[in-house]
Amino acid sequence: MKKRSILWVLMLILSGIATLAGCSSNDEDSSTANSDQYELLGLVRKKAQYDGNGIVIKLFERNGMKLQVVDITDQFESATFKDDEKIPVNHVYVEQLPLAIQELAISAGANMSTRICRMEYEGEFYYDIYNVFSSTWVNIFNSNGERHDFNSPEGYEAFMSKARDLSCILVLTTEVVKSAEGAPNYLVGYWQNDWQHLMHDHNQQATVALYPDLPFSITEVMALHDDGTGYLRTIKTYKDGTNEVALDPFSYVLTDYHGGEQYNYHGYYYKCYFAAGDAIEYLVRSYDNMQTLYNGLYYVNYPWFRQTGDNYESLRVNAGQKYGNPGKDNSSPIVGRWTGEFKSDAMATISTFTWVFRSDNTGYRLLNGQLNEPFAYTVRYEGSKAELTVYKYNTGFMINEGFSKDGADLNFDPTIVPQGVTIKATLNGNTLEMEGWNTYQRED
Repeated sequence: MKKRSILWVLMLILSGIATLAGCSSNDEDSSTANSDQYELLGLVRKKAQYDGNGIVIKLFERNGMKLQVVDITDQFESATFKDDEKIPVNHVYVEQLPLAIQELAISAGANMSTRICRMEYEGEFYYDIYNVFSSTWVNIFNSNGERHDFNSPEGYEAFMSKARDLSCILVLTTEVVKSAEGAPNYLVGYWQNDWQHLMHDHNQQATVALYPDLPFSITEVMALHDDGTGYLRTIKTYKDGTNEVALDPFSYVLTDYHGGEQYNYHGYYYKCYFAAGDAIEYLVRSYDNMQTLYNGLYYVNYPWFRQTGDNYESLRVNAGQKYGNPGKDNSSPIVGRWTGEFKSDAMATISTFTWVFRSDNTGYRLLNGQLNEPFAYTVRYEGSKAELTVYKYNTGFMINEGFSKDGADLNFDPTIVPQGVTIKATLNGNTLEMEGWNTYQRED
């Protein structure tokens, strides 16, 4: 279970990396893009806009997005190598590396978070340029940038047994250079999502009830006005037909616009400042001229559909506002707002996750301040131990998360749906430890 949970964290982070890279089913083989597709603007030694210290080493554009590669090596004291071996970090700046290794490292960092290790073998330096999709056998290079080929696992092990002075010298990540200056605001209007209407492969619509075994479903209406105000209406509908309706006013600002007509999509980051106290950044993309909005790059989405108005405006608001700190609930100790850092040198990433659990069995998760996914949840307690099951929505799904009997990405099957993800947790006062995730502290 722990390995599965860690893979879940990895999948969430990688989905964010894919978003940063601007990948989509409309891109032309962007997953294997190489350095000649980038506009290299030179090595820029300056502090990056990052959650910590970082050095920007490359600025480039891809599929309408402005991006930068950032050196975050100083944030790690040790690194994980093969077989969970811990090795020291000996920071070597990019411009101090041989030119061929510079180019390989920057190209790799522009595609995905990357970790570079250096070792000495028979009097020469060799470099392991690694990301989570790398194969150990194919990412060892000499100082001239030539791949060192191994004919067998035994050959690789023999090489490593003779290698000396192994250390991590560089950790690179990719981030968006955001700007909404002069951006058109095509978001203005009314948008609705529910647990019924989905899209797969970006253009195929289907009606599939999400989580039919739960006692309720959720519909949301988002209104974005051209004066920078709006609201989010949440309709929680039980199987007996009763509704709980919350209304959360907000002000919002565009923080980035990317894509455009020439890229066949429109992409926005925007940040909402809710009246109840939350401040959440959202990422949405449209591939059909702003008729639907996707919250991620997945095979299956329950997206926002454009509406001519608020179809639920006549419903009485009886659940107040939801987007604030829910505080404590003596009957359910997991209720609250919890924040912690996920740091992995193996994945070359540092992220901050925030989990919000409300008393009404709904909540959401933030990744670096951005909405990662809202969810419904169930929880069962045994003393300080808890077992919770999270049912994400208003986000994306891979087909093998529950829309395929055989797990194949291209075999979409609307007769089956995801069942939620179960996580074991331990609560100790203001500390929440979630298996496979991390330890989180309650926010007051």
